[in-house]
Amino acid sequence: MRIAMITPHGDPLGKLGEPDTGGQCVYVKELSRHLGKLGAEVDIFTRQRGGRKEIEHISENVRVIRIECGPEGFIPKEKLMPYLPEFTEKVAEYVEEREYRVVHTHYCDGGFVGLKLKERFGVKMIHTSHSLGILKAKALGDFEPYKERIALEKEIYEKSDAIIATTKIEKNDIATLYEIEESKIHVIPIGVDTGFYRPMGDKDNLKKELNLPEIPLVFALARLDPRKGLDLLIKSVPYIKEHYNGDFLVLLSTGTGAKEEEKEMNKLLALIKELNVEDKVRIIPAIAPVELVPKYYSAADVFVLPSPYEPFGIVMLEAMACKAPMVATKFGGPAEVLQDGYDGFLVDPKNSEEMGAKIAELLREEDKRELFAERAYQKVLSKYSWDSVAKEVLNLFENV
Repeated sequence: MRIAMITPHGDPLGKLGEPDTGGQCVYVKELSRHLGKLGAEVDIFTRQRGGRKEIEHISENVRVIRIECGPEGFIPKEKLMPYLPEFTEKVAEYVEEREYRVVHTHYCDGGFVGLKLKERFGVKMIHTSHSLGILKAKALGDFEPYKERIALEKEIYEKSDAIIATTKIEKNDIATLYEIEESKIHVIPIGVDTGFYRPMGDKDNLKKELNLPEIPLVFALARLDPRKGLDLLIKSVPYIKEHYNGDFLVLLSTGTGAKEEEKEMNKLLALIKELNVEDKVRIIPAIAPVELVPKYYSAADVFVLPSPYEPFGIVMLEAMACKAPMVATKFGGPAEVLQDGYDGFLVDPKNSEEMGAKIAELLREEDKRELFAERAYQKVLSKYSWDSVAKEVLNLFENV
């Protein structure tokens, strides 16, 4: 089976932490790689940001094809729309030649391209959202900037042959908020590479290796984006101090030093200073090489996913696979993965005291940390391996 993955803004081989390079990119890369292991031929179409090979292989039958469109360099996904017709025309040449069985589109920019290809070639289109405009608008309290995106998303859902939701919660949100028939929405979770993301050893030894202080470590990893809630985690730090008497460090891995990140980074730095928590919070750039990431997860005494809303949260699964005790947003996918008080804590990130108190509770109670971490680890192994996820997706592709 030949499959085209359409992910204009998200290069699956981009450096994690770069602008618009996050969980969606991991999802597309790993799903494609594992579909390839099952015998599928997969072409992944993404926009050329500059300086990267036009065609780059992930494996023998899985390749990334970078399409030139618009001005050179990075363009935020919110500003890509004017250049998508050019992107579509160039991808259409491949579709005509390769005769893909399925086009799997990602995010609303990929969905836009998919709609045009479906209309032109009659190819089957399956869509994965990765994020819902209506919920983003609600979380930020402003619908005006999202009106066009929401209208496009509704058209994508209506015209797709099938939709992949990563959780039951997301399926319900798409069905109710966008008035879409539930029968065309299939719940297939996100996976994690449990061979790569695994417990890496003793936490104290890892902290020494990573040049971190040998004190309890609260860790968060996200791209530098206000929707990821890193400011909300910083706001919880005074409450961690209130509920936990010992020393600790909150370590945030975010940003690459790119010019377009300066404004958001300065906001975080100003907030740290305003709250007088400079001695408790440290920001480091996106971790490189990626082989170090499992070591940071494994060194963490608590991992925090503080997004106001998170459709799923791949970093949550990665951290769980490394036995990092979890405090995560209760809004979105994490509520379906974690059982509050059993294998992690679910919190409202905008309630700084609640989040700080739950982090502090885990810092105080080592037995609870170990119990939560082991239960979450076993859950990842049994439910969220990429091998099983890819088989489910391939079955959907074959039967759509």
